Amino acid sequence: MRKKNLTGERIASYITRALLILMKSEPYARITIADITKKAGVDRTTYYRHFSSKEEILSKYLDAVMQEFLDAYQKAGSTDFTQYTLTIFRTMHLHRDDLLLIHRTGQSYLLLGVLSKRFLLDECTKNATVEKQYEVSYTIGGIYNNCILWFSRGMKETPEQMSRIALSFKTEESLTMLNVSID
Repeated sequence: MRKKNLTGERIASYITRALLILMKSEPYARITIADITKKAGVDRTTYYRHFSSKEEILSKYLDAVMQEFLDAYQKAGSTDFTQYTLTIFRTMHLHRDDLLLIHRTGQSYLLLGVLSKRFLLDECTKNATVEKQYEVSYTIGGIYNNCILWFSRGMKETPEQMSRIALSFKTEESLTMLNVSID
């Protein structure tokens, strides 16, 4: 049944959920736009009004997860890096099944672009020294690679364990770009 008179946000969520459901039973490469629109109950025109590809659907989903993290961290009102890392890993853990599905289908590479956008790689490095540009890039790459390793291990470690691991190799000096402190 076609869905009518819905908000763009709701339609996008139906399309996203449809793709994630299909990814559970079909190889990612074989999922077509027709499959997604049928499952979501929308037509192709509606699909293309919101997305240009399956990868864009997943990127927007990952971006929404990162926005959820940022909202939770800002709501806590903390500048503590322990709370920062813990909130990242707790938020990802809430989306464990979907993140592991995205990883198993070989699409977790999309997370790097989302992290670069969310950590404002371009903004942080626009007027920065070359050393600071590399520092920011290195930090984003580290977060990304730790997430990929965590996903490949089935997210077995708890968010608390992941936060402790992340904090074990960060110095206070390396946190200046995030404007947070270690307590």
